[in-house]
Amino acid sequence: MAYCPECGASYGPQVVACRVCRVVLVTEQPVEVGPPEIVHRVPDAAAGALLAGMLEHHGIRSILRSATLPGYGSVRRDWSTTAWGEILVSGADAAEARALIADYLLALERGGAVKDEDVEGSA
Repeated sequence: MAYCPECGASYGPQVVACRVCRVVLVTEQPVEVGPPEIVHRVPDAAAGALLAGMLEHHGIRSILRSATLPGYGSVRRDWSTTAWGEILVSGADAAEARALIADYLLALERGGAVKDEDVEGSA
């Protein structure tokens, strides 16, 4: 049995991707109950990876989903957005994830020099 990591749908062994979410299936059944929520739309893959990594660092499991269809180059699955993709988290973590992303983006806007105490593990 294979499962979609986003919506939790189950499929037989002959299926490799979720027909609804268009993501590769996993062998372990997802723990979260209910569909994941979109917490942020990202302009490019680098920004998405950065924010998803930041959420993972804070213990929030996230999914970075591209707006393009796998195997179709730049063909979008949703023409109503100009974002490269979106970050999804479980419903239970959505409020915390949105707050962390907002704080992070605000800190980037403020800018300024990075101090030694800002970097973990500095001597």
